[in-house]
Amino acid sequence: MAPRTEIIKSKLLLAEGADTFYFFRAACEAFSVDDVQVMDFGGIKDLTTYLKALPLFPGYDKVDTIVIARDAEKNPSTAVSNVKRSLRQMDLPVPLDPFEFEGAAPRVAFVIFPGFRADAKDNTILSAGTLEDLCLEIVRDNTTFECVDQYLECLRSKGRKITRPHKTKLHSYLAGENDFVGLKIGEASRVGAWDWNHIRLTPFKDVIRAM
Repeated sequence: MAPRTEIIKSKLLLAEGADTFYFFRAACEAFSVDDVQVMDFGGIKDLTTYLKALPLFPGYDKVDTIVIARDAEKNPSTAVSNVKRSLRQMDLPVPLDPFEFEGAAPRVAFVIFPGFRADAKDNTILSAGTLEDLCLEIVRDNTTFECVDQYLECLRSKGRKITRPHKTKLHSYLAGENDFVGLKIGEASRVGAWDWNHIRLTPFKDVIRAM
């Protein structure tokens, strides 16, 4: 069971893992939102257990908004279905689509990383991937990013199999920036590694500000 963290704000953003937790802490600060409490619900498989324990946390009776954030991984549809199933099991409101609110007392929404496909005509098709993929989209126009691609190609030419290219790319990028070398995503988020005004962050920003 999740530790009974004290709830001190009426708006909760439940994040998948430590990196997402610190990412959203930094995002809230960047978006000038100070009435949201970010909480780490653990891994993907822990969400239902965490939601079950949440009403036992001191201060839960004051909660009026809950937003859940998790990765799409390889299958966005499965990610959406799993979040909806967890909400139904706890008799919480179930939004029809991600990035939309449903219900009251509490209002509920969920967001899926890395968000919507950039090549889609509108925000209707989710991308497969993770928070790392979103961060890669944010920094892809940086002039040093082609060096990251060249580095991965060099590794592959030497016979190295890259099993998690999104992580390899992102950490290679951070390693090439003096201010961010050696940092994890959450740590990099706290020291300004991402452009918080980037268009790929707009759906996430809109949900946070709407909480």
